[in-house]
Amino acid sequence: MLIAEDDELQQELLEGYLAPYEHVRIVAKASTGDELIAQATLAPNLTAMIIDINLGAGRGGLESYSILKMRGVNIPTILITGMAPHASVTYDLGIVDIVEKPYTERRFRQAMEKLQNHINYQSFMESGGLFVPIFAEEIFQKTPADILYIESINRTILVHTPSEAYESKIPIKVYESYLQDSYFYLTHRSFLVNLKKISHIEGSAIYFQEGKEGKQALIAEEKTQDIVSYWNNLKKWM
Repeated sequence: MLIAEDDELQQELLEGYLAPYEHVRIVAKASTGDELIAQATLAPNLTAMIIDINLGAGRGGLESYSILKMRGVNIPTILITGMAPHASVTYDLGIVDIVEKPYTERRFRQAMEKLQNHINYQSFMESGGLFVPIFAEEIFQKTPADILYIESINRTILVHTPSEAYESKIPIKVYESYLQDSYFYLTHRSFLVNLKKISHIEGSAIYFQEGKEGKQALIAEEKTQDIVSYWNNLKKWM
């Protein structure tokens, strides 16, 4: 998350409202339009923004957001404003929600829910409209982009995401068949890996761009050369 706000008190308010969201991490802050453009362009793993329409001297938040859109930077955004612009302007730009000052924590939660739903839908469409079922005590779904790898260990199937691992009763071979067109590869008899999530490979160990340190999958010795070659080719297109 990036926060663009030139008022320190308002920035602290936003940080306080974001604190309960364990899955949200503030990776950048900006107080001017130029800082917003620079940070949104350079910040790693940026998936959402909250920007104030007024950012002191120079470009405002909406103008800066427009420049980012023209440069091909499309980041789901909540706009904070004391006076809402005409709906047609923000609709054309793709603003997810507009929150007018003064706002309550309840109104902020509504905006965050709308933002999360937008990101989920965006992820769903980018995954080709595919959900991955997870079946244990209850049934729920993730998109392929949510999953780092699927592991079979002592007859237990674990679906690993950046934040946690979910037990599933679906066999790894069924997942392999289901995800064959989504860049998942059976790197080892016990590991089905999302190749798009790999950060680097060291010997027989696969490390991931997201998730807790130490979380890794394995490559079978006879598959190492093919997987490394395939992953290197895939990186050129990502």
